[in-house]
Amino acid sequence: MAVRFVVAGISMLLLAGCTGQGSSTENMDTPGHTLAARSPQALLRIGTTSRGTALTDETGTALYLFAADRGRSSGCTGTCLAMWPPYLTRGAPRAASGARSDLLGTVQRPDGTTQVTYAGHPLYRYKKDYYTGDARGQRLYDFGGLWYLLGASGAPL
Repeated sequence: MAVRFVVAGISMLLLAGCTGQGSSTENMDTPGHTLAARSPQALLRIGTTSRGTALTDETGTALYLFAADRGRSSGCTGTCLAMWPPYLTRGAPRAASGARSDLLGTVQRPDGTTQVTYAGHPLYRYKKDYYTGDARGQRLYDFGGLWYLLGASGAPL
């Protein structure tokens, strides 16, 4: 009898994995999957990513610039935002661990939210960066432009 319950439990777990429910990485609530900053005040730092040292948020998630942005105006709108969520804040951003406070800023988005900028570049996360340190969006051509990690100086890497 106990064996039946074990087999039934294992079967349910396997079925959940096959239907896209359960522990699939696509369903993970990772920093790259949320539009808002995790804290009321964004904290930027220079951290280690899979592509080297680059600008990250407070959780170590890589931050990107979009080469198609014009000045401080975001060129990522509509469906682009689902893949490249803007890095938002509810307070003045702060710098830590190698990031330069003199390069921090914000820009108002059309929906009224406040997006963090670094060296004048609006910042984004990449939805396919599932884990801390991932940098899968580096030099990716997507939504009409290239996406780059940033160094401490604010220059694209």
